[in-house]
Amino acid sequence: MVGLDRRSVVAGLGAIGLSACKGARALALPRRSDDLIWGACGHPFQAYPGIPLETQLQLLRDLGLQYYRVGNRNNGLARLLPLAREYGISLLPVIGPGASLDKTPPEKQYELSRKKGLEVSRQYRGIFPVWELGNELEIYAIIKPCEMRDNGTQYPCDWGPAGGVGRLDYYGPRWEKVSAALKGLLDGVAEGDPEARRAIGTAGWGHIGAFDRMVDDGLDWEITVWHDYETIREDFLQRLADLGKPIWITEFNAGAGGFETDEENARLLRERIAWYRSVRVAYRVEAAFVYELLDEPYWGDHYEARMGLYRMEGSKEEGWRVGDAKPAAHAVKQAIAEVQTAAFTDPGPPPALPR
Repeated sequence: MVGLDRRSVVAGLGAIGLSACKGARALALPRRSDDLIWGACGHPFQAYPGIPLETQLQLLRDLGLQYYRVGNRNNGLARLLPLAREYGISLLPVIGPGASLDKTPPEKQYELSRKKGLEVSRQYRGIFPVWELGNELEIYAIIKPCEMRDNGTQYPCDWGPAGGVGRLDYYGPRWEKVSAALKGLLDGVAEGDPEARRAIGTAGWGHIGAFDRMVDDGLDWEITVWHDYETIREDFLQRLADLGKPIWITEFNAGAGGFETDEENARLLRERIAWYRSVRVAYRVEAAFVYELLDEPYWGDHYEARMGLYRMEGSKEEGWRVGDAKPAAHAVKQAIAEVQTAAFTDPGPPPALPR
């Protein structure tokens, strides 16, 4: 999760093998005929110190979740993928930009992002049905006080950062870098893993205008991504659905997570899951991922210290271990289990892992 008052996390994920997603593709999405795909976000490579990958996968399985949305720092997918197979958990891979948005001009950013998208997706070609590309990149381009809008007017100096709802809520020179990164990633993955579906989107929080800019720039993708920490408005869902692509909510928590009591957060999560189910068919909401699997107390008094489904116990000196399941974990497990009637589609035999 990125932006607003939260720590930036550039996620890079890897979706594990299940069977043909489209065409001759070897893998398919694990789906129920009458429910969403459910998953959780985690940081197994850049955080969760000392917590074995096997432990994380077992927790996901215990919760009844199907997917783990993770990063790919130090090519962590290569270690996680075979283990995830054993536990029956699929991975959603996120690939970040090829270079720093702030320090890299658009032309170079496109080149480096395309190269990164190509190399990573080619390494796992035929394994992952979906690649998520970029993570809340539009936040970098939100227009700030006194900056000039694209229409030549000045954004008021006595206002805070814009809300991201309209095209003019983004600062043109920074948006060029965001767009270049997204286009590079999209083009790279299209070449490296052409049968995979490519997912791009925004941090939520009303950042609907970024999609208008993506369309204006000629970007093409297969899945629209939204992050939801405030219960997405139905008019926003309609605008996303009007893009003509299925919607994946690849991060969500209730009431922003970490603010409420544990019991209140659990109640709100149950309500959120029910809400997604209620809009699933009308707006083609295919998947939702809880943010996040484990608390991250090592960041100090911070949102992410309290947003996990499970507590973390210990310290830097004595080491960290998984603590108790929070009320939110029990709520998510119970809510996910409520749809019992439909069978999963047969995934078929998995393909060989990449060498």
